[in-house]
Amino acid sequence: MVNLQGIIGTDIQNPHISVYRDLEKNELHIYHGFSLFDIIPDIKNSIPHKLLAVQLFHANVKTSTISKHLGYCYRSITKWSKILKTGSAEDIVKIMEGQGSPRKFTKEIEGFAAYEFKKIYPKNKKSYSKEIRKSIEEVFAVKLAPETLRPLFTQLRVKHNQTVATDLKKK
Repeated sequence: MVNLQGIIGTDIQNPHISVYRDLEKNELHIYHGFSLFDIIPDIKNSIPHKLLAVQLFHANVKTSTISKHLGYCYRSITKWSKILKTGSAEDIVKIMEGQGSPRKFTKEIEGFAAYEFKKIYPKNKKSYSKEIRKSIEEVFAVKLAPETLRPLFTQLRVKHNQTVATDLKKK
């Protein structure tokens, strides 16, 4: 037997859509009238969860109800709604990936920084970070804080030191 807990019910503004939570399977069951419309995982910040919030918003479910039961703020829901109605595929992917503004430190910049590190670090162990950040700014027009690159540089320094130690043992 399925044990469902009602979280969003019908009302005057929303006479058709209701949402139930299955606590055993960690799922949300969406009903249109008496018919099961969809079942999605109850995982906050997942794409189906965010899309459900927007679909409920479009169906005129009170935003306060959506916020209370799905955990998203009014501002996020309205922003997602506008982008889904008018945005490009790239914009939609960005909002579904996560919170906040787009990341400055992309995979391309990470690869570039690693490449530059291999060239610059052996010659300039004192201010290599500053030099690499300057190169990133020139090539990608993105200004990164030293803290952004620190974890990458720590990994690359360890790798570099291991390589140097191995080379010394061979001699």
